[in-house]
Amino acid sequence: MAITWTASRNHIQGSRWDVWNDHFKDMLTWEDFRDNAAKHNPHLNKSTGWCFLPEATYVFPEPSSPVAEEPGQNKDALDIQQLIDNDTVEAVLKSGSGATASVQALQNILKDLGFGTVMRWDAFGADGNYGQSTARAVRSFAVKNGFTANGEKVTRAIAEQILIRLTFLDDLRNIYNALKNGTLEAFYCYGSPHSLAVISLQTLLNELGYGQALNWEKYGADGDYGKSTAHAVDTFASDQGVPGDGLRLTRPIAEKLIDRLQGFYGDDWAQDMELPEKKINDITITETRVNGKRKIIISDGLSNTVRFSKFRKGVYYYGRQITKEFITGNTAELNRAGVTNSAINVMLAVSENEGNLDGINTWDNSFMTFGIFQWTLGAGKGPGELAALLKKIKDHHPALFETYYGRHGLDITETDATTGYMSLNGTKLSTPDLKEKLRTHEWAFYFWLSGQDKQIQTMEIGHALSRLDTFYTAKAHRVNGYYISDLITSEYGVGLILDNHVNRPGYIKKCLATALERTGLPDPETWGDNEEKELIRHYLQIRETYGKSPMTHASRRAEVTAAYLENGFISDARGSFRI
Repeated sequence: MAITWTASRNHIQGSRWDVWNDHFKDMLTWEDFRDNAAKHNPHLNKSTGWCFLPEATYVFPEPSSPVAEEPGQNKDALDIQQLIDNDTVEAVLKSGSGATASVQALQNILKDLGFGTVMRWDAFGADGNYGQSTARAVRSFAVKNGFTANGEKVTRAIAEQILIRLTFLDDLRNIYNALKNGTLEAFYCYGSPHSLAVISLQTLLNELGYGQALNWEKYGADGDYGKSTAHAVDTFASDQGVPGDGLRLTRPIAEKLIDRLQGFYGDDWAQDMELPEKKINDITITETRVNGKRKIIISDGLSNTVRFSKFRKGVYYYGRQITKEFITGNTAELNRAGVTNSAINVMLAVSENEGNLDGINTWDNSFMTFGIFQWTLGAGKGPGELAALLKKIKDHHPALFETYYGRHGLDITETDATTGYMSLNGTKLSTPDLKEKLRTHEWAFYFWLSGQDKQIQTMEIGHALSRLDTFYTAKAHRVNGYYISDLITSEYGVGLILDNHVNRPGYIKKCLATALERTGLPDPETWGDNEEKELIRHYLQIRETYGKSPMTHASRRAEVTAAYLENGFISDARGSFRI
């Protein structure tokens, strides 16, 4: 239990031993109380015989308010962070400490960082005893990370470095896993669609000092293996004396990258493991690590089991409910739900560029992402689009909503057709601290489970198409006085701009305005097929480079949609789109 010396009280009297024994012995050790009582109360001194006087006010320990839990981020890390924030690291994490829970948190993290053998994990595990084995592990970590320490205590600086190394561990394991599985150059190459893998590479290169080559201040870890990432990989390879052009992460370059970083970790950092299963509510959670890749396996004890990949603060799962397959196999069901055949064609054309119906992501700053258009809880204090999907489900299928969400305490509030907020057990999730509550493994499972339901999948398709309502016929998005629906009327064109809106919604209007200016086309009422095709041709060229952060993989995404046109699934005839 993390504690902080912030409770102000009077009318307490007696020696330090008596006060500790009567009030605080279940909270911290006698030694910790004795030393910190004097530290936080200068008027408790020799002149009073080291005794508390009833007329005086003193500062006493109390359980600290919990840090906003980031369940995907190791709970043990939160305990250590709490000690850092309260400036009590050295008072708690030291040889002989009685703070069992905090010591266990330290031991778990050291095990994850690869110091299990040094700590004799097989013999002791996380026993909460800061003894010789834990001291050896702390000393080993300290030496590897440039500190002089005997391991008998954890300083604030060492604790901070422990958390820093923990932060980069998943990224390092991602590279290691790809190297071991032979998928390195397929995942880490120019234009790679595997954004999560690229984020890991960019993060590690920045940590090694290649932020300038990455243009980190502008792009950060954006998951786009473009010119900046290629330049950083090339620069790193050159510095390491390894051949390469930066267009792909070759095996020799990856080995050098891992070698530069693994020295900060223990020898067991990539070792396979399986942690004891946990039971939360009605589900069982098991964490494993195989070939450096962490997996979270969750089951409800019935026939529902999913294997998430662990990454940073949470998990991700690309999904197996493929949108294209659902659309082609459930046309009649979609028609009954009010989706036209033309709209079905458009969704089919953009589906390969979007997520799967049961895709999940809880690791990034949007807390919870779900479904075909990757609707989110919303970053920071803002609203998110996921609430609007759940509102539609609740409005049309209240029993379904209750089955998957409501019975676990989730509801929606202050939500319209496009964005809003959720509430959990009656509390509106309107701050980052509160939104963290949906980053848990169990909520990832609940949303995944809902994504297996055909009715939920049908609602996803309908909700995805309703995105058009926000801009296609909206007055605020008119281009030179024309509604976008006046300019783009073919299934092919609508598919392109819908895909654009999912990726870079703010760019469509300006890209179309620029394209309209370049073509010099007259009033769209006079257009035929050729005029609309001409507008689309210019629009596609413009959107590839438009804006500070251009549309991700714009050219490749356009090619995917064009393939559906070439194969006769959609039409580029003007007026072919019917909502």
